[in-house]
Amino acid sequence: MNLRLKKRPPALLVVLIILILLALLAHFQAAPLTFIDQALTTPLQATVTPTKTFLMRLISVIAKPAMAVLYAVVLIGALWYFQRRAAAIWVLVSFGIGGVISWLLKFIVARPRPTTHVLMPENGYSFPSGHVFSAVMILSLVYFLFARPLPRLWQRLTSLIAIGLWLGLVVASRVYLGAHYPSDTIAALLLGYLWLHIALWLHRHYYAWLQSRLENNLPEMRHANRNK
Repeated sequence: MNLRLKKRPPALLVVLIILILLALLAHFQAAPLTFIDQALTTPLQATVTPTKTFLMRLISVIAKPAMAVLYAVVLIGALWYFQRRAAAIWVLVSFGIGGVISWLLKFIVARPRPTTHVLMPENGYSFPSGHVFSAVMILSLVYFLFARPLPRLWQRLTSLIAIGLWLGLVVASRVYLGAHYPSDTIAALLLGYLWLHIALWLHRHYYAWLQSRLENNLPEMRHANRNK
C-alpha cells in the first residue's frame, strides 16, 4: 500500500507534463504533433463505407457531452432516490467541475478542428475531445460506484474490459469522422485520468464527513416536513 502511494504522485506528474506538452503543441500547431496526428489518422480513415460511417456516427451520438449530462442527471437522481445522497453529491461535483475544466481547456488551447475528411461537422474547438472526456468520467464514476464493489475479480475485470472497449470505440469514431485529431482524444484520456484521481481523493477525504452530515440533517428535514 505504501509503495503504491509513493509511486502514484510521479505517475500523475508524468501524465500532467504530457498533457501540458500536448496542449502547447496543439495551441501552436507544431509540426511534430501534426506529423504524429497524420500518421495515426491515416489507418482509421483509410476505409470508408456507409455501414462503418453509420456505426461511428451512432457511437459518437451516444457519447455526446450533452448525452453524458443526461446520463449524469439520471445517475444523480437514482442515487438520491435510493438514499445514496453523499454519492449523488460526489458525482455532481466530480462530473460538473470536470466538465468545466475540459471546457476551459478547449478555449485556452483554442485548436481549430480538422478541415479534411469531415464526415460529421462539429462546432467549437478541438482540444481536448469532449466526447472522450465525458465518456471517461461517466464510465469511471459508474465503475467506482457499482462495479468496483463487486465481490468477484472476473466481474470487475469484465467491467474494465467493457469500459476500455467502449472508450476505444469513442476515440476511433471521433477520429474516423474527422471531428478530432488523435492527440485531442489522447489529451481527453489524460485529462480524465488526472481529474478522476482528484475526484477519488475527494471521495476518500470528504465522503464519510458528507455522509454523516447528511444523515444528521435528514431527521431534522423529516421533522420539519411533518410539522408542515
